[in-house]
Amino acid sequence: MALVLPDAVKRDFNEAFAEGHPIVVAGVTAEGEPTVSFRGTAQTLGDSAVAFWTRDAAGSTLTASLETHPVVVLVYSNMAERHFYQFKGRARLNDDPDIDRVVYDNSHPMEQERDPERKGKAIVVELTSVRGRGVDGPFLLESDG
Repeated sequence: MALVLPDAVKRDFNEAFAEGHPIVVAGVTAEGEPTVSFRGTAQTLGDSAVAFWTRDAAGSTLTASLETHPVVVLVYSNMAERHFYQFKGRARLNDDPDIDRVVYDNSHPMEQERDPERKGKAIVVELTSVRGRGVDGPFLLESDG
């Protein structure tokens, strides 16, 4: 069974950029080197996935590494509120134009301005675990698949 993100975690994740807490994405390149990027377009996609926009899918180090190393970690941190989460899952470059449209349309306007012609693509992460501290204290969510 897939994990289900609590509404409070979804809210924090979806408002992260607007509230000054951009999501950090960590992966591993095809050469085995760590890669880290800040994502202002990160958002939940249903109950058990997250997504973000990449403006240059062909030139993205992260995109190039997904076939070899699809497991990524996304980090949210709001220390003032003592909310911090670590999302782990399998990432893929999206191939559904409807999902691309949703991810772009739900991105902060400031981020949309950086790709006004919508040349980018969404990266979708199917979550396998989420751990952290939220409004109800520490938690761990895991999928069984």
